[in-house]
Amino acid sequence: MSFQTAVNEMDEAQRRAHDRAARRRIRIQQLARLERVVEDVEMRNLHRDRQVPAEMWQQLQELDSSLPVRAPAALWRARNTARLHDALLDWEADLLDEVAPHRVDYDDTHDD
Repeated sequence: MSFQTAVNEMDEAQRRAHDRAARRRIRIQQLARLERVVEDVEMRNLHRDRQVPAEMWQQLQELDSSLPVRAPAALWRARNTARLHDALLDWEADLLDEVAPHRVDYDDTHDD
């Protein structure tokens, strides 16, 4: 192996590591955006506010168009925060399956 070949391989390895890190940051940001909506819905449920405000529907539409996994149909049929919460958790699970497929290897991700 020549010195130049070793340098090229190192540069390529650094580029791949940078690409993986960038994809990981994007996935974390996507999950965080959805998790913020889930937390907002949970707070509304705790305060017995069952209405889904128009701003939340708009936020969900933006998420639906920007995340790699589309929202489940049940989300759009939800008319209160309890049903919306269920649909959001399903969506979050689907998103995790897409961006972290290795998670199925962990025992605590399986339904009993």
